[in-house]
Amino acid sequence: MEYQRTLAEKVILEGEGIFSGKNIKVEIEPSEENTGIVFIREDLPEKPIIPLNIDNVIGLDGATAVTDGEHFIYLVEHLLSAFHGLQIDNAIVHVYGEEIPLFDGSAYPWVRKIQEVGYKFLLVPRKKLYLRKSFQYQNGNGRISFKPSNTLKVKASIYFEHPLIGYQSFEIEINPRSYINEVSFARTFGFKEILFERKNKGILKGGSLSNAIILDKEKVLNPEGLRADNEFVRHKVLDIVGDFFTFGCPLVAEIEAVYSTHRLHIDALKSLYRAKLLEEVESRALTFLLVYKKRKKFD
Repeated sequence: MEYQRTLAEKVILEGEGIFSGKNIKVEIEPSEENTGIVFIREDLPEKPIIPLNIDNVIGLDGATAVTDGEHFIYLVEHLLSAFHGLQIDNAIVHVYGEEIPLFDGSAYPWVRKIQEVGYKFLLVPRKKLYLRKSFQYQNGNGRISFKPSNTLKVKASIYFEHPLIGYQSFEIEINPRSYINEVSFARTFGFKEILFERKNKGILKGGSLSNAIILDKEKVLNPEGLRADNEFVRHKVLDIVGDFFTFGCPLVAEIEAVYSTHRLHIDALKSLYRAKLLEEVESRALTFLLVYKKRKKFD
């Protein structure tokens, strides 16, 4: 049986928000079973509470946000990726600002802090969402396919007209070990010209080479270079793992994403939800079902 998890202790991280340019503190508290992931805007007088579920999520160009319809918290995808990858089911996230700091542009700062405090098992079965049948969503060149599976498998393909990127594809079965070793370190990336343009327009009030991989027309500008030759597509997988946790519990499926974006991820999930092809299953019930089927096979 798989049990639900939360953190063993509180986690606190602070960093600059790339949109606001402000220093933002994030506190993650352990929580009880079946709480799910809950965000609280602690910087506002009314301290609005935003539970993580598909109705409270929007996909934007370059980010994912949670909202109660009036208040927003932007750039939640890397934190959610860490939760999903490390199998954290329950946590209360206190955010002292309108965005989650980007830190180094990966999920590893969150992974490291969560590993430092450890996990706490809650003696109730994990809830997971399983597919009843295959489903596909497409918008322009972007496409996401879902197939039934007993584990989470992700394949991502990207293409950028840049000598260091071009076409890249990466495929992995996600579990805590593979996530930490193969995905969590991969940083988001952007292009120098677009970065300067957004700073000049005031869209970005923060951000630097420490928050992402920045490229000019030929090379990576970060002094340390890349952490893996295909770090770009590995980060796409990191984003998928985060965005596909926005149902509020794990989605178990074989997922293939071609030229996808945060907006496409969330639109695909909402379309999948409306199609009523998902079934919530407790791990205990699933274990019984699989054992029963195996016994029937050999009877």
